[in-house]
Amino acid sequence: MSYDVIYIDPEGEETAVAHHLDDRADAADLARRTAVERGAGRMLLPGSSRPSNCVCVVPADTRPAA
Repeated sequence: MSYDVIYIDPEGEETAVAHHLDDRADAADLARRTAVERGAGRMLLPGSSRPSNCVCVVPADTRPAA
Protein backbone atom coordinates (compact mmCIF):
# COMPACT_ATOMS: atom_id res chain seq x y z
CA MET A 1 0.00 0.00 0.00
CA SER A 2 1.18 3.54 -0.65
CA TYR A 3 0.22 6.80 1.03
CA ASP A 4 -0.43 10.40 0.03
CA VAL A 5 0.20 13.38 2.29
CA ILE A 6 -2.17 16.32 1.94
CA TYR A 7 -2.48 19.71 3.60
CA ILE A 8 -5.96 21.10 4.23
CA ASP A 9 -5.89 24.87 4.74
CA PRO A 10 -8.20 26.80 7.11
CA GLU A 11 -10.73 27.25 4.27
CA GLY A 12 -10.85 23.50 3.63
CA GLU A 13 -8.88 23.54 0.35
CA GLU A 14 -6.59 20.54 -0.18
CA THR A 15 -3.00 20.79 -1.42
CA ALA A 16 -0.93 17.73 -2.26
CA VAL A 17 2.34 17.51 -0.34
CA ALA A 18 3.50 14.07 -1.57
CA HIS A 19 2.09 11.17 -3.59
CA HIS A 20 2.51 7.40 -3.34
CA LEU A 21 4.98 7.09 -0.47
CA ASP A 22 5.57 3.39 0.17
CA ASP A 23 6.48 3.67 3.84
CA ARG A 24 3.75 4.80 6.25
CA ALA A 25 6.31 5.94 8.83
CA ASP A 26 8.00 8.17 6.22
CA ALA A 27 4.61 9.62 5.26
CA ALA A 28 3.80 10.34 8.92
CA ASP A 29 7.21 11.97 9.45
CA LEU A 30 6.67 14.19 6.40
CA ALA A 31 3.19 15.10 7.67
CA ARG A 32 4.60 16.08 11.08
CA ARG A 33 7.32 18.26 9.53
CA THR A 34 4.85 19.89 7.13
CA ALA A 35 2.42 20.59 9.98
CA VAL A 36 5.16 22.40 11.91
CA GLU A 37 6.24 24.39 8.84
CA ARG A 38 2.68 25.51 8.08
CA GLY A 39 1.54 25.96 11.68
CA ALA A 40 -1.17 23.34 11.15
CA GLY A 41 -2.87 21.38 13.89
CA ARG A 42 -2.78 17.59 13.78
CA MET A 43 -5.61 16.61 16.10
CA LEU A 44 -9.00 15.76 14.65
CA LEU A 45 -12.03 14.86 16.69
CA PRO A 46 -13.79 11.58 15.90
CA GLY A 47 -16.53 12.14 13.38
CA SER A 48 -14.92 15.23 11.84
CA SER A 49 -16.20 15.40 8.31
CA ARG A 50 -14.57 18.66 7.26
CA PRO A 51 -11.09 18.89 8.77
CA SER A 52 -9.19 22.13 8.25
CA ASN A 53 -5.71 23.49 8.92
CA CYS A 54 -4.22 20.01 9.15
CA VAL A 55 -1.84 17.67 7.37
CA CYS A 56 -3.18 14.18 6.70
CA VAL A 57 -1.73 10.84 5.62
CA VAL A 58 -4.25 8.97 3.49
CA PRO A 59 -4.10 5.72 1.53
CA ALA A 60 -3.20 6.50 -2.08
CA ASP A 61 -5.84 5.94 -4.70
CA THR A 62 -4.58 2.86 -6.51
CA ARG A 63 -7.53 2.52 -8.87
CA PRO A 64 -6.64 2.84 -12.54
CA ALA A 65 -7.80 6.06 -14.19
CA ALA A 66 -10.96 5.65 -16.29
